[in-house]
Amino acid sequence: MKRSKGPGWRSARVSASALLALAASAIGGVSPAAADPDLVGPPEETVLAAICGNPARTETGTCRMKDGRPAAFWHGAMIPAATGTWFTGFATMPAPGEDTDTPNRRTVAAATFAFEDSRWRLKGVQTEIGRIGTGNRNGDAPQVDEGLGAVTRAVNRVRLVMGLRLTSYGAAGARSFSFLLLQFSKVPLRWSVAGEVPAGSDETAACDTDDGEPCRMGKSEGRLEILPEESFKPLAWPPVRVTLTGTVRGEDGKVRPATDRDARTFAFDEAKGAYR
Repeated sequence: MKRSKGPGWRSARVSASALLALAASAIGGVSPAAADPDLVGPPEETVLAAICGNPARTETGTCRMKDGRPAAFWHGAMIPAATGTWFTGFATMPAPGEDTDTPNRRTVAAATFAFEDSRWRLKGVQTEIGRIGTGNRNGDAPQVDEGLGAVTRAVNRVRLVMGLRLTSYGAAGARSFSFLLLQFSKVPLRWSVAGEVPAGSDETAACDTDDGEPCRMGKSEGRLEILPEESFKPLAWPPVRVTLTGTVRGEDGKVRPATDRDARTFAFDEAKGAYR
């Protein structure tokens, strides 16, 4: 499938708070250095070239993996740390065995850089940190809410949990929201997808407003909170909680305001390797 270049096909200027509010705890172990708001991340084509091992195609905004799968830049996050600034660029590609043009699942890859001696230096590449579903019927990756930014929490000084809000599209203009959870470890340098949790939906596009009847579809958005890790489990990943604002449909089929009873807490299942 030919992919046109999106508005992000350029050097990435990303908010430093988008990834690590407590980045030094995850990377340096001391108070974070002030991030330069004008620092520009490496170009998307540089991220793709690192992941694929060959240059990106400027006409499509993709590069080719060794097995022929096209990889497309997905999201980038700046990482301020006590020892400097880091940047991770994420790309997605059809998962192995999926139809290349309209895959049902996509592989997520990551390239991490450090800003040293006035230049970006590649520190690590992972060609698969996990897999996600597609957020559109044409097989593209779900959209990341760039305006919201990432929700993060440093864990035990050398690890990090990050949540990215995703938007997927269904029939009749319906949208569903979720948070993709990722884990980062300093030693060894490693990212991994740690599951996806629901975070509201907007089904109001399916309402027929011409008949004068009130809309019986809900419209809600979720807020992610990464809770403190359990003191008696110092090596465990912390639980996460999603609360809703807006409206939801109750058990009686009527639309009502979202309340605390609609909130859900998810714990990391070590056996499954994901939040559940």
